Amino acid sequence: MQNALAEARRQLGDGLTVLHTKQYDDSALFGLARKPVVEILAAVDSPAPSIRPAEGPTQNSELRTQNSDVVLLARQVADITQILERMDAGRDSTQPDRSPALERLLNNGVSTQMAEILTQEAGPEGAAEALSAIGRRIKCSGPISCDKGQARVALVGPTGAGKTTTAAKLASHYTLNEGKTVALLTLDTYRVGAIEQLATYARILNAPLEVGMCAEDVDAAVERHSDKDIIIIDTVGRSQRDQSNLDELARLLRQARPTEVHLTVSAQACPTAQKEAIDAFARLRVDRLLVTKLDEAPRLGILVDLAVAGLLPFSYVTFGQEVPDDLAVADKDSLSRLVWEGSL
Repeated sequence: MQNALAEARRQLGDGLTVLHTKQYDDSALFGLARKPVVEILAAVDSPAPSIRPAEGPTQNSELRTQNSDVVLLARQVADITQILERMDAGRDSTQPDRSPALERLLNNGVSTQMAEILTQEAGPEGAAEALSAIGRRIKCSGPISCDKGQARVALVGPTGAGKTTTAAKLASHYTLNEGKTVALLTLDTYRVGAIEQLATYARILNAPLEVGMCAEDVDAAVERHSDKDIIIIDTVGRSQRDQSNLDELARLLRQARPTEVHLTVSAQACPTAQKEAIDAFARLRVDRLLVTKLDEAPRLGILVDLAVAGLLPFSYVTFGQEVPDDLAVADKDSLSRLVWEGSL
């Protein structure tokens, strides 16, 4: 308000008269943020005209005209004030005051509908109840399991989600930290440099790398490495709107016979694209959700919306480029805190 008044004086001069002021928050960014707005109605006092003794009907006529103009201006000011008051009343009725918890969730990127549901469940009690409400929506699958024999883990998802880097992180972690034997199989023969990138990690880990150009290549590669604890399958990134290419990828995956299919989505992608990917890649029998690039996302509230949209458990999250350090098994309590805090 002080800044707005200073601007009004700068434009109109120190002689202004403030007739009406109002300060409120205006919704922006699809309801996910709010910006302060200040309204000021002001008038400038003009010097009073010098009035000499009446010298005839002409001067009296001019004086009456000036007085009529003043009356008209006063009526206009009154009309404008009434209009502003009605606007304020309508704004107050359509935008009720929001609770601090609701504001926090919206600012952290949670959708309006989900944020309202969570705050209704949490009530006015505080952060602990809000975290509990968030946690009820989030499920986690735990790490890759080799308890029932060989694990064949396929990473699928849109272009740019970080599948190849994540495949390298998983291979490094299970080779170096868990002492498992790992083979890498890439179906990404389209992206320039994809095979070379994964081959570099394979050489460092002394792990075999297979390239599946067709269904027969995939079947033979799986058979050759039947003695490995884990086969990690990197796939080509496909647009969630490219149905024919998704069908081709589904045929290749059937030959690999994965025991786990992790849908890999980037935390920095827009919510609409994330949800489209969940719907489109469902045909690949996705059973886990792997979220990458947490460190690059401006807000992490979307995690709870992802959990609800896909009804899938989270498997892993990644938060940087370091291999294999920037990889962690998804944990419900940690993800709930990220939603509540909004960032890492």
